Amino acid sequence: MLIAIAFALLYAIRWSPRTLDVAPGEAAESSTLPPTGPITIAAVGDLVLGHAITGSDTDAEFETIVQIVRDANVAIANLEMNLIGDDKTAAAARRNRGSRWTFGSAREASALKTLGFDVVGQANNHATDYGTDGMNDTNAILIASGLIPAGFGQDLDEARAPVLVGSGTRKIAVLAVAISGSSASMATRSRANSKGWPGINVLRYVADVTVDAHTYETLRRSPAVPGQGPNGSDRLEVFGTTIRRGTATSVNLVPNADDISDILAEVRRARAIAEAVMVSVHSHEPSNESDEPAEFFKTFAQQAIDAGAALVIGHGPHRLRGVEIYKGGAILYSLGNFVYQPSEGHAPANDPYDAGIDMYSLAMGVSGGGAPIRFGPDNEEWWESAVAVATLEAGVPRSLQIHPADLGVETAGRRGLPRIPTPKRAAGILEKLARLSERYGTAIRIENGVGVVQIGQER
Repeated sequence: MLIAIAFALLYAIRWSPRTLDVAPGEAAESSTLPPTGPITIAAVGDLVLGHAITGSDTDAEFETIVQIVRDANVAIANLEMNLIGDDKTAAAARRNRGSRWTFGSAREASALKTLGFDVVGQANNHATDYGTDGMNDTNAILIASGLIPAGFGQDLDEARAPVLVGSGTRKIAVLAVAISGSSASMATRSRANSKGWPGINVLRYVADVTVDAHTYETLRRSPAVPGQGPNGSDRLEVFGTTIRRGTATSVNLVPNADDISDILAEVRRARAIAEAVMVSVHSHEPSNESDEPAEFFKTFAQQAIDAGAALVIGHGPHRLRGVEIYKGGAILYSLGNFVYQPSEGHAPANDPYDAGIDMYSLAMGVSGGGAPIRFGPDNEEWWESAVAVATLEAGVPRSLQIHPADLGVETAGRRGLPRIPTPKRAAGILEKLARLSERYGTAIRIENGVGVVQIGQER
């Protein structure tokens, strides 16, 4: 009971670029860029493919939204699942930990290629659902299917390095970062006499917690809380996190300064060799139910633009978040789900990011016992999506078009695949996105069912 009380109190506080080839550092053409003129970048959010895309799925509304992706010079998405080799799928299917996340195979990679994607991010909280082998298999299967995986490597330097699209004098660089990523999935750096561990590019953070005097004393006196502080002390350890006594209760998520520095250095290096740089960021923080990202994500996104990125592409919370235009760059805080079709019986409950736990508790080391799920597939926002198409001239974004997509809000029998919404539904999605973007000073015009943002005139 005392542990539950403690949980409740805490809850109330609220360089070598990679390319298509397996060997890093070798250049290979993956997508043909025009020799001159503008370049278009299509970006979507999360992909979860647990079913084959059949002929009955490919109706006119589906084909119309997918064609927007195919028409872009470069298309980028986040793959929120592992792809397992055919020789391991039976073992993976038997690996049932109560509830388990969807996995796929080469079939799903082929579907992604058919949908028109070029770069697929691996840096997310599902990277180690099926262990290190699952990450390695995913990487190899994507490459074999003609896709470029981003955000994964055999050590940290490779995971953080940009991947390149194009060849010759025109290249686009993409870096993938997971803010929502476990320590088990994080790649480690190779040293002189020690090979690093394979994994993904994670931007770590900790919780800086201050509580009011009454809450502090309750925690200090509770036998359920280890690391109690002595009388008169102004700090104590709770589940590995320092709790400070203050006049009011607050929680601030503080990013790892070394991770920030290293990732921004990669952005600058990428900009030196590529015409434009895209940074893909997977972040559920502060929680899936929040339509606004964590404060440190906002700061990091602006720092990435300052370092040379043209676009920051957010995803993770299974919902849309706003758009910010900052110093001529575009920040898409979340594009929601683009394909969401988990396999039958596969549920996200074992993953804390998708199971409803709030990110502040997670940052403090509390991996269970949080509040019940308040945002999930039963919510309308889960099925709202968008394809963002940025037009770049000489590496600089000039315009941004946002095409709304409906994953089944009004077609429950075919939920999970994107389709062109009805005019009423399209207007609702775009009006909501416009409201979310107003807080960043971004104006989204709605023209013929498409959101339009002019870039370069705001500042």
